[in-house]
Amino acid sequence: MEDQKSFNYTISQKNRMLVVSLTGEISSYVVPALEACRQEILAKEEVRCVVFYFQNVDQISAEAIAWLAQVQREIRAREADLRLCSLKDTLREKLVRMGVVRSLEVTDDLKTALLSFGRAA
Repeated sequence: MEDQKSFNYTISQKNRMLVVSLTGEISSYVVPALEACRQEILAKEEVRCVVFYFQNVDQISAEAIAWLAQVQREIRAREADLRLCSLKDTLREKLVRMGVVRSLEVTDDLKTALLSFGRAA
């Protein structure tokens, strides 16, 4: 049995802005929780700005990368702005190189991500 860092997500909303905090190891075992997270995000139709806040996330499994790519497509299809923040450098480089995330949508920290929306929220 593998010793895993526990995974958790929380969703916070203020007006039309959503912050999705992801904590812990994002492995194939947590895909059902990620899917529940996706459903919660998509249920909030009024949201125009979404931040994925990666807290202490060192790695993401291939299945979770596919989930991340899908949820980003769905958010963009709603014409909402998207940011990812606090990605570890190696993970950030990998996801940008794979084309999973857009480098202009990645910020170093939560404050920068929130401020980057300007008045859109």
